[in-house]
Amino acid sequence: MRFILKILQILRILVQTEVNKNLKTMELAEAVEVAIKNCVERNILVYFLEKHASEVLNMLFTEWNLDDAIEVAREEEREEILDLIEKGYTAADIKNHLHKQTRSASV
Repeated sequence: MRFILKILQILRILVQTEVNKNLKTMELAEAVEVAIKNCVERNILVYFLEKHASEVLNMLFTEWNLDDAIEVAREEEREEILDLIEKGYTAADIKNHLHKQTRSASV
């Protein structure tokens, strides 16, 4: 969970830097979308951006506080765990799956 929040903080800095650069020649919405696409093209947190692009956009367009970010991360984790349980995963399988996701998000 803290890992995801740290990624969000780093990503916000990266994307905002790109957005500020893009704002010289683009409107805000386009500047944000181009910034995210540029991060993906440069292999910056590709997996995370592909999975959480809407949250990143929301975070950039609105003022998120830490409590909101934590709640969103927890809700996504709960939904994913419930989905895995429905698919028949064991507790050990779920733990391994979540661990692999955390490791791949850090690459």
